[in-house]
Amino acid sequence: MNEARPLETALETAIGGDVRPLYDFLCRVSGLPGNRVNQTILVAFAESCAARGKSADALLRRMASIHPDEAPGGTALEFLPVCATVALGLRAASDPRARQKLLPLLHELSEDMRFRVRDVVPEALGSIGAKAGTALLDEVAPWMDGYFHAAAVLRALARPEWQATLSDAAPVIERFNQAFALLDAAPRAARRYPGYKALLDAVAAAPRALAPRFGIPVFDALVEAARTQDPDLAALIATSVEDRGLRGRFNDEVTRVKDALAAAAPAPRDPTRIVRGTRRRGRK
Repeated sequence: MNEARPLETALETAIGGDVRPLYDFLCRVSGLPGNRVNQTILVAFAESCAARGKSADALLRRMASIHPDEAPGGTALEFLPVCATVALGLRAASDPRARQKLLPLLHELSEDMRFRVRDVVPEALGSIGAKAGTALLDEVAPWMDGYFHAAAVLRALARPEWQATLSDAAPVIERFNQAFALLDAAPRAARRYPGYKALLDAVAAAPRALAPRFGIPVFDALVEAARTQDPDLAALIATSVEDRGLRGRFNDEVTRVKDALAAAAPAPRDPTRIVRGTRRRGRK
């Protein structure tokens, strides 16, 4: 069944002020509850909104701002902010003036309680980066002080459409270094946060995603990161370069990272120098 005509009709009605037909339509075809959203409708909605320019902005803001209490995760209603998030990316990509106004909204969405909403923020950033290139790297610099926000930037940088517009590795590596520094400076309590785990996963995947495009500077950053005193982060670096593709193409660089990790590892305790039985105990 061709859904293009009812989508366009409902979208025009929503821009005019009545969102009910659009919301009903999107929920009906959302694919939720389920494992995957309706990608065809998602893309069609985003492209149609971008084509309408600023006339769709108020609607997108309204949809993106629907509270989780009103559109809980895992329900068909979650599809509404998911659609808005992807559309915001295309809209901001098509109009640099709109980008300055819409990026703060994407910043908020990158830490949304609903994981499907968070997960499409890198896609939105990738769409913007495909047009803005290095300029977007400067604009997302403030994102690097939050776990979910920094994770969204790293995941977006892994997308080929943004990478294709980037010729200078330096600002890319700077964002990676900031993300790693955020993990390295995190208090122990932060390890319980979902955002910390999201950033941990993004940093772990970054070498495999960035090295084929940016080469040796990626490994220079990993060598520097290998100085960490956090054994868990050191293990993360070691695991991140074990990818077979990296080994095949950058074997010498992977070895360099491994050597840096070994050099930074604390020396094992000498069991012959451990004095036992000297702990003082109070009177019972």
